Amino acid sequence: MPHYSEDDLILYYYGEGRRRADIERHLGACSSCAAAYRQIAGTLSLVTAPEVPERDERYGLEVWQRIRHQLPEQETAWWPAWLRWDRLAVAGAAAALCAIVIAAFVAGRLWPRQDLPGMKMAASDTATEAGTRVRMAAISDHLERSERVLLDVMNASGARGAHIDVSDAQGWAADLIDDNRLYREAAARAGDTMIADVLDDLERNLLEIVHGPSTLTPAQLEQVRVRLDAAALLFKVRVLHDELRERETAPALPRKTT
Repeated sequence: MPHYSEDDLILYYYGEGRRRADIERHLGACSSCAAAYRQIAGTLSLVTAPEVPERDERYGLEVWQRIRHQLPEQETAWWPAWLRWDRLAVAGAAAALCAIVIAAFVAGRLWPRQDLPGMKMAASDTATEAGTRVRMAAISDHLERSERVLLDVMNASGARGAHIDVSDAQGWAADLIDDNRLYREAAARAGDTMIADVLDDLERNLLEIVHGPSTLTPAQLEQVRVRLDAAALLFKVRVLHDELRERETAPALPRKTT
């Protein structure tokens, strides 16, 4: 029974890929893949946005308990100075201001908070960004494996005038085609045009390697090298691999919630 790779299980966890029904049936029948998927799902489920704590009725009292010991103590009685008429006027204005502040506080407690949708949106954006980072890491590993296959073909050699066996490289390329198609389709859905274009070029060349002869003459091998050089495929794969690694390690930018 063929098993699914870790990349397939990651895409299945995020609802991507065209083989979700096949993977779901396979997980029900294969205990080793089911165990691997549970471990992956457990790890990815940790990437969640923290919930914003609610303030209860004791919040004001807790704040006061934290700061009251830091306030300077009154060394003299304060009430005689406040009995002057001008101080009384200031006290009246202060009392009115306190009443306004209390009214605003009560209104804020009674009316629903308006920033909750923004907080939910920020949490959703965080989860989406985490999924994107995982997808970029999977594509980066795929590009690294593809580069090794292409180099193996281009550097193949044999005795002078003899045929060159590339059957091993064909098998490796065949293993990469299905994953490449999944990553290309996921990139297209996400609007990553550059990634989708490079994966499209890579898929065409992998298919040509797989469907070509298992043994090549020196002239045929040279034609393969010329074709790969003309497409600058190795260069594109290396540049995209490096860029995805930088995206994977780059710190996440803060998002506005208003």
